[in-house]
Amino acid sequence: MSLLSRFLTLAAERLGLRRPAAVSEPVPGAEAGLGEAPLDVLAVKLAFSHLRNRQQLMGPPPTTLGHLDQNQAELLIRAAITAAMADGHLDENEERMLRASLSSLELQVGEPGFITAAIRRPLPLDVLLRDVRDPHLASLVYAASLMAIDKHGEINRAYLHYLALRLRLPPPALERLHSQYGYAADT
Repeated sequence: MSLLSRFLTLAAERLGLRRPAAVSEPVPGAEAGLGEAPLDVLAVKLAFSHLRNRQQLMGPPPTTLGHLDQNQAELLIRAAITAAMADGHLDENEERMLRASLSSLELQVGEPGFITAAIRRPLPLDVLLRDVRDPHLASLVYAASLMAIDKHGEINRAYLHYLALRLRLPPPALERLHSQYGYAADT
């Protein structure tokens, strides 16, 4: 009996459900290789369903920006600019895309021209990450970086990997962010 099957059997017993006694013929509807008891089939389907939907159980998406204060909005703008410049330059197309994606954050900062000033004086990554202490803010910084960066360049991919390590983002959070922004980290 597998560990999952034992766990679900114990859970069923505690809930007052009884596992059916062993039967000599296969139960109709049971899937091959999953056991013959309907409880086994149900357990496997529940486990797969839970794993498939675990992203929904992680709370609000990290890109919800309406609750940010001015300092956090400034941090995200600076993080996006630092990411966009990870390969050493910022061309006109990158700058145009960066400004478009950060315009709502600039309104939260309350300083017109903040993006232009931040592009002229980007912060080093160490300074940028100094105030990132909670996992939600770390996810926001990574999301802002994903929005701003060319995800296909080798240097940019290395930067994202390094940033994820520095922010100590757990794999499920990275998977969710990568999925949300269409970034395949393995390719």
